[in-house]
Parts: sequence; C-alpha cells; structure tokens
Amino acid sequence: MNTVNVIFSESFLSNYLYDFKLSSIPNIREIQIILRNLIEELKSGKLERLKEEEIKSRFITSFFGDVLGFNYGNSNQWMLREEKKSEINGSKSDAALGYFFENKEKDDVRTVIEIKDAKTDLDKNQNRSKNFSPVEQAFNYAPQMKGNCKWVIVSNVKEIRFYPSNDRSKCQVFFLEDLENETKLKELLFLFHKDRFIRHNLKDRSNTDILFNKSIEYIENESLVVHIIDKIYYSLKRFEDLGFVSPEYIASIKPFNILDEYVWHYQNEKLFTINSDIYFLLNEISIIDSNIIFSEKLEKEIDKYKVLESKEKLKWSFKFLNNCMITEMQAIKDYSFEVNKNKRTIGFSKKNIFNTNENNYIVKNIQIKNNKDVKCDCIICNYRNFKFDNLIRRLRKNEGNRDYNNLQYAFGNFLVSSNNYKNSYTILKEIQSDIKQYPEKGITYFLATFNLTLLYNLIQSYDLDDKEKIRSEIRNIDLDKLIYNELEFYIENDVITYLKKIKDDDYIDKIKDSVDNTYLKIIDLKDLLENNRKLYDGPNYAYKLLIKLHQLSLYLYNNNLFYFKFTKYKQIFEKIFAGLLLSHNTPDHGLLFFNDFVLTETILNVPQSNLQKLLRNQKTLRSNEDSIIKLLEKFSNMLTSYCKDGYFNDSYENSILTTQLENWGFRDLYTSIFANAFTILSRLELSKEQFQFVRKALITFLKIETILAWFDLKEFETFLVDKGDFFEIKELEEILHIAITRDKMFNNKYEGLLKKIPTVFDKFYPEYQFCNTTLLNRAVYNCHSESNDYIDYRKIIGLATIVDENCKKILLTHFQDYLNKNFNYEFYEKLLENSVLDIDTNNYFEKYVLEINNKKDYGTYRFGKQELTDLIFINFILLIYELDIDFEKKELLLLSNVNEFEAWLLNPKHIDYHKFDVTWLYEIHEFPNILSKMGNISEIANAIDKFLLNQFDSILLEIKYKYFIR
Repeated sequence: MNTVNVIFSESFLSNYLYDFKLSSIPNIREIQIILRNLIEELKSGKLERLKEEEIKSRFITSFFGDVLGFNYGNSNQWMLREEKKSEINGSKSDAALGYFFENKEKDDVRTVIEIKDAKTDLDKNQNRSKNFSPVEQAFNYAPQMKGNCKWVIVSNVKEIRFYPSNDRSKCQVFFLEDLENETKLKELLFLFHKDRFIRHNLKDRSNTDILFNKSIEYIENESLVVHIIDKIYYSLKRFEDLGFVSPEYIASIKPFNILDEYVWHYQNEKLFTINSDIYFLLNEISIIDSNIIFSEKLEKEIDKYKVLESKEKLKWSFKFLNNCMITEMQAIKDYSFEVNKNKRTIGFSKKNIFNTNENNYIVKNIQIKNNKDVKCDCIICNYRNFKFDNLIRRLRKNEGNRDYNNLQYAFGNFLVSSNNYKNSYTILKEIQSDIKQYPEKGITYFLATFNLTLLYNLIQSYDLDDKEKIRSEIRNIDLDKLIYNELEFYIENDVITYLKKIKDDDYIDKIKDSVDNTYLKIIDLKDLLENNRKLYDGPNYAYKLLIKLHQLSLYLYNNNLFYFKFTKYKQIFEKIFAGLLLSHNTPDHGLLFFNDFVLTETILNVPQSNLQKLLRNQKTLRSNEDSIIKLLEKFSNMLTSYCKDGYFNDSYENSILTTQLENWGFRDLYTSIFANAFTILSRLELSKEQFQFVRKALITFLKIETILAWFDLKEFETFLVDKGDFFEIKELEEILHIAITRDKMFNNKYEGLLKKIPTVFDKFYPEYQFCNTTLLNRAVYNCHSESNDYIDYRKIIGLATIVDENCKKILLTHFQDYLNKNFNYEFYEKLLENSVLDIDTNNYFEKYVLEINNKKDYGTYRFGKQELTDLIFINFILLIYELDIDFEKKELLLLSNVNEFEAWLLNPKHIDYHKFDVTWLYEIHEFPNILSKMGNISEIANAIDKFLLNQFDSILLEIKYKYFIR
C-alpha cells in the first residue's frame, strides 16, 4: 500500500468509540456470522481462487448490503446498486452507495465502489488500457457521478479502503480478517454503517461527515506542542458552561491525570497530580493578593511556546478550580521514583493519593479570593438571602426579553415557581431554539433539555389548556438520543461522560452514599463515647458532611439544576442535617456550632414537619454571632419583601410578591421558610439586642399577611413562649391585637396565638393586666357563629388569666352564661385547669362529674396498653390530682360507672388491696402527680416488693425507688 494517512486516528476515535455498543446495530449476530464465513473462506484460500467476476457480486451484497446495511432488495427505492453507469461517459463502477430508483435519473450516488479479486494489489497498475491502478480507477468514477459523491471505496476482498473522494492521500483501511475482533468491527460499523455513513437530506450531515471535519481539527491540534498552561486552560474551558464540576472528576482527566485509567486524586479541597509538568509550573509561580506572578524562567518558556494571555488563562483556570472546591494542588516531580520505592508496599497504588519524599513534591495554594466588599446581586444570591422582592422584580423586568433567555433566569423562575413553572418551561424551550445551531453550546443545550425533563411532574399544577401538550412533549424527550446522536461529535469525550453522569444522577447518588455512610459512622462514634470509651483523636465526620453539603449545593445551584423541589434532594439534605445534629450532640468529638450556610440551607430545603421532628428533643443549637446576625438579616429580608411602606406610617402588601405567592410552589416555600426559621431561632442562643431589628418587620408582616396557616404559626408560638422577653409589652399587645382582630369562627389559624400569648405575659411580664374592653368583646364575638347557634370560648380562656377585674367580669359573665345554657364538660375542664373558675362555683362540678360518668366508655379512645380505661376518664383523674381535690368530696361519689382500676385511681386509700393488680402501675408510671400522692400507701409498696421477688421489672423498680422509699 502506498503511503497514506488514516482519516480517523486511533486516539481520535477513542473519544467516541468508548460508548458505542455493537448491540445498537440491528442484526449484529447475523453480521458477525456473515463476516465469519467470509473470513473462513479467505483463510482456506477459496476466495483467492475465485476470479473477480465470481466473487464481486457476492461480496458487494454480503459486505455492503448485509454487513453495512445498505438495502438492495427493495423494488422502488434502494441504497446499493451494482454496475452503476456514469451519466457522463457511460463507464461503470462495480457498485455504488446512495439512493436509487426505478427511474435512474433520480439516482443520487454518494459513494463509488471498485472491487477486485483477492490476488490483486490495489495500488499496482493493471494490465489494461490506460494502466490505472484499482485506486486510480475508482477515483476516476467519482467525478462522473454528479456532485454528491463524497467517498470512494476500493477493495480486493481481503482489504477494504474508504477514501474521501477529494483526497487519495488518506483512507480508512479494514482487513477482512481483523473484523473478527470486536474493536475493529465496532470501528467499521461506527463509521460506515448505513445509518451513520450517509443521510438522504444533504442538509443533514451524517455522523461520519461530522466526524470527518472534526478529525481534521484534531490532527491540526495534535501536531502542536502545547504548554501546560494551555493544557490546563483548554481542559477546563470545555466545561465553562457548567458552574461546578465534581472535583473528583476533574482530578481524573488530563492534564491532571496522565494515566490511562481512573484515579482518586482529590481530597479535602486538594487536587493531587503525578503530572511533572504541573509540578514545574507550580514551582515557577507565586500568588500574592490573588495576583499570579511568574518566575523569569517561566516567562521565557511562555515566550518560547507562544502562550497568549498566559496569566489570564491561569487565573481563569484557578478560579474555575476554586469554584469546583479545589483550592490547593499537590504535584509530584517524579512519580516513577515513588512507584519503584513502594514496589513491595502492600496497598500502594499510583491511582490513589500516596505519601511522597519531601523533595519530590510541591503543594501550592491556588485560591484566587473574591473582593469581599463587592456584594453579589445575582439571582441565586437573592434567593439564598431571602431577598424575594429583588429576585421577583428582576425576573419580571426581564420576562419575555430574549436577551435573558439563559439557564440562570430559567432557574430563578423555577425556584419561585413562576406561572406554576410555565415560565421556566418557556425559557428552556427558547434556549433550545436559540442555541441548537451552535454546537459549541452543547452543554447549555443539554442542561436546558435535562431541566425540561425535571418539570414533568411539576407542570401538572399549571392549569391552562396546553398542560397535557407540554407534558407529552416533555415525556417524549430522549436524553440518550440527545447525547449519543446530537452531541457526541461536538463535545469531547470527557465532557460527554460528565453530562451522562448528570443525566444518571451519578454525582448525587455518590453524595447520598457518602452521606449515609458518614451518618452511620457518627452514630457509631456517639455510641462508643456514651459507653465511656476514651477517644483522644478521631475522624472529623462533621467536616465530611459539611464538605458534601457544600459540594451538593454548588452542583445544584451553580449548574442551575432543577432538583430543589424533589424528595430525593431534600432527603439527602435532611440526612446531612441529622448527621450534623448527632455530631453536635457528641461531646468533645462533634460539630462545635452551626454556621449560617448550614442553617440557611436547612431552612430552605428541609420540610417543616421533618425539621420539627428532628429537633423535637433538641433544646439548643450552638452558633456563632456572625452566623446568627446573617441569619436574622435574611429572615428580615423575607419579611420586608412582603410589605410596602405607606405614606401614613402604615404598610400594605407588596403586590409583586403576593402575586407570585399565587403559585403554590412558591407559597409552600415562603411559608416553610417562616416556620423553619422559627424552628431554628427558638433553639439558638440569641440575645434581645440581636433580635431587635427583626421585631418591627415581623409585627408588620403579621398584621397584613394572608398566606400562613395555623401550622406555619406554630413554631412562632413556641418561640414566643421561649423568648417572649425579646418583645416589649406593647409589641406583645400588638401581636395579641392581630390575633383577636383577624380571628374568625371555624378558622383555627390564630387559636394558638390566643392561647399562648397569655402564657407569655404570665411568664415574662407577670404584673401585666389587659384592660382593653373593646378588643376583649371582639375576642368574645369571634367565638360565636354568625347565627349565634354555636359558641366555642375555649381559645380565649387564657385571656382570663391576664385581664384586669373589669375585663374578667366580662369574660366570666359569658363563660357562666354559656355553662348555664349548654354545659360542656371539656370547656369546664379548661376553666378549672386555668384557674378561671374553682370547683365550688355554682353546681358546675356536680354537672361535670355526671357528664364524665355518662360519657366515659362510649366511643372514645381507650387509654394505656392494657386499655383499663378511656381518655375521658384519665383526663378527669389527672385534673382531680392536679387540683388536689379531696377524694372524699361528695360529688365524686356520683361516679357509678367505674371498674376496679378506675375506682382505685378515684380513691387509692380506700380500696380492697386484695384485688389490687400491681401491673396497674404501668398505666400511670408517666404521671408523677398521681404516684407522688400514693407514696405513703404501704399496700402498694408491699405489692411491688412481692412482685420483684419473683420477677425483675425495670418500670416497677423505678417506681419503687422514686415514690415508695422514704
């Protein structure tokens, strides 16, 4: 064969063949059988004995028809034609590939084929007229087949060559015997199978045509000697449209990884590399005040290699690495020295980070610090700082402006659920339309398409007529087809691989696995320490969780990925917070304090019921002053976003925000932030001074908001009970005024506040007396239905404990009037519990006892494991003991419908203890009021002792030593 260059080099094809599967080719098994038969005939010598005319037709149909898939059997339209005659001089090629018809004038030849017998040398001149070689003969046919013939194929059966029709100096060669090898067969089918080789519409370039153009660029670039600065820059520049790339992945690609296998060269924000070029680069630079300074030696090297804008490229590269959580680089000068040194070291691998000789490596901090004085006002920062007014105004201002059809604006609209996600959908579709014609924007095109798939379930809340059309369109998106058919030729292998990882949730799944594993280790560590084991030093599991949280947040926020509404992400974040909480409660070896970043992400992303459950038994969360102040500023931003200041020192709803809150997704987010903020604030060690600047905004918000539900206010109520002294008396009165004036019958939104504020006054301002009769009458009125046929005063009972005498008379008049007309035992219980009435007022206590006697055991829930009584009776008993009511009081004798257990509780000193069952104590072991009043009853103590002699019981033992030993 004359000297020719290959069209597609092995290194070039390796970027694309890695993910091409033979199974994607139809009839691959039949293809392999056909090739095996041809190869066996070749090896046996049979093919060499056949003359050209004997083998030609069979080989054409078998190889080009059956193997490469060019249809030759259709009677109306086919893709393989033998003896194709030229329309110019009538000469005939042995065959042609293209699109052929019964009317030959319509034929469209794309490739000519010349076939010789197995003994013919394809480059040797033939003993025929003009003495052309088979290659020359084939190339003579190409220009005679109109203008669409771009390829020439020449074969002697043993060897098949594919040439571009305009250049015989290069070709792709396949030897028939080599096609037994799957790698070589993959190459043949990947390049020249009919589905990839040609397209009917000339405007649609085939996969092979696209690869052909890219191979030219590849060869040009491959021939250049590239400086390490350019290698680093261009390696990372490919990912520019991604705001965050996994640092583990960056460490595994060139030029950071010079091995032909995956490496694990990243840990704790440090990238480890065995590339000596990077070692020498780091040795010749210094970073001072975020400026990169080159040594004289490096300056000369840069001039020699003609590296343009070298400092700008390196600074950009370091900033990109910083954004991907790489702030340090450790480079090895000579890794082979370390490999030889550790040849016999068990477990040593150059694929992992390893210890090195101190003279054989360099560590360099590559952090390029941002100007702290410049506050970011981007969409994501507005979101994370709860500046919803700014965020929504910005989105609204640029709505419909094609200049702002970018991923960040689509993401911003997604975060606040604009138009129930229709705005995000529209922007993503326009991004697709705008950039589809620009192959270099393939990453953005992929991210837009990927985010569209994440809108499928969310868009169902959008109620316009085109909802089902939109969902159907999203459902039909094929991301695999996008990657393999549309992007694989425009985006390099490393980037394509990473996009596939995004599609497959690979990074999120790895973070989840790491978080789950670290969480279990924190539990083990806590158990170890609680069992009095000493640990003087140990792994920092909390730090590992913080790193994963930071990586996850960067991955989602900086890549504008639409994951934040989904359970999978929220569960990962919830597990991170749960792990940090466990660590926080691990003495000497846990998280010292929660910073603003963790608290903010918790408030934004953990569902409020789950957060409350996690913190149910957590009284305090430690944080530092800076984080507390930042968190309070964010909370204030959220509150003030809702309100606008009027001209007369009044406030009204911000229509920008309230309109946005009509979208259920944003409404859920906003109200969850309110609840979650107080769940956290209730447990932080705040000061009154720190909370001071939030109070005004909070009260203004409460006056006008219309979006919170009772469960959203619940955590605020807890905060009031815990930290009510953070508010002045006038401010608490304002909150009470809000609750009363906005309260309505059959609406329980403000019921909690009405019950808790009296407790707050009693706890922090015990001298306070409420004296506003007008407001009190309004509270009473709110307890009546419109027709006045239903009255429920229970929610305002607490007010009776903080009012002056005049107001108390008003309340007592209403309460007693209600009891006289329609006695309600539950209401009366609450009056007794709050000391509003005593048991000697009128004949209410007698009515109460009779009600209990009649209602117990009828449709109410049973109480306790043994179900010896019901909830009505146990609540009655608890009240008797709490108020210290005399067991001999005559009204109690009215209780006739009682069993032996209930009779014992009613009067434990006057029962027959021969009938006493010591297991009754199980049912009341959590009620100290009851047990403390039984402590002097010797019969109970004796019964416990007798039981414990025969059988150990931890509950009874605890009861004995707590209540029955004097």
